[in-house]
Amino acid sequence: MTTTRLTHNKVALALHHLRDGGRGRALLLLHGLGEAAPPSVPAWVDAWPGAIAALDFTGHGDSTVPRGGGYTAELLLADADAALAALGEATVLGRGLGAYIALMLAGARAEQVHGAILCDGPGLAGGATLPTSQSFVTLP
Repeated sequence: MTTTRLTHNKVALALHHLRDGGRGRALLLLHGLGEAAPPSVPAWVDAWPGAIAALDFTGHGDSTVPRGGGYTAELLLADADAALAALGEATVLGRGLGAYIALMLAGARAEQVHGAILCDGPGLAGGATLPTSQSFVTLP
């Protein structure tokens, strides 16, 4: 795994390249509230044919914490937009809060986002579990 540092709004974002190359479009993973990018390709997306990258949102994982906080949906959307700019175009998979951001990113950058996969997140009480490999259809 390699990590690219993206500077955005005085924050150093970590974009982790979990798998490079492959055939097909890149997949950008966006984590849920209080989570971080996975350290390797999760089993539930292993069948994805293209490259897989995962973003640590501002203040999460290996990304830096902004002075004075500021975790608005618009700021996290701008984080995801910076990651998309680095990748060029992608399909976006978001979990929980990441799903909300993926949906907004797909609307804002329709030419670059070729699909948004929305997954349940942990919820306020730690509810939902992670997707399984059976949750996704293998793409040609």
